[in-house]
Amino acid sequence: MGESVPTDDGTGVVKPEQVLLEELRARKLAVLSDHRRVPPPMAGLCRNADFLVHEATLRMEDGVDKIKIRGHNTAENAGMFGGDMGCEVVALNHFASKAISEEVIESLLAEARHGNRNRSQIISSYDFMEVWIPRGGFNFDSAS
Repeated sequence: MGESVPTDDGTGVVKPEQVLLEELRARKLAVLSDHRRVPPPMAGLCRNADFLVHEATLRMEDGVDKIKIRGHNTAENAGMFGGDMGCEVVALNHFASKAISEEVIESLLAEARHGNRNRSQIISSYDFMEVWIPRGGFNFDSAS
């Protein structure tokens, strides 16, 4: 990227690597709410997101019939989707009204982690949560 150019006095050359910063990829945020299925074009937009916000209204224990009728998704599916899409962080949100205890939130996180198979960081979100996504995205591999 860039071209070498002569100095103003003509005695030297300025090379691109001397003046350009490292190119960083853009940050990517995806939000999925109130859904049971994700259409392929929408899934494609979520691919390799740094941060995916995904609803986790239901748990697998709620049963397939309730999941289909309610038109919502489970924490396990949220984790699986985030992992399949290569998302760095999956933030669960839109919990059912019964999910107000720490115990229920922990069980939703465990379910999402099970579906994700350790491919993403899984967290629960909360109202007015602020998240910092570093330039160039997260790099959890270098933290270990």
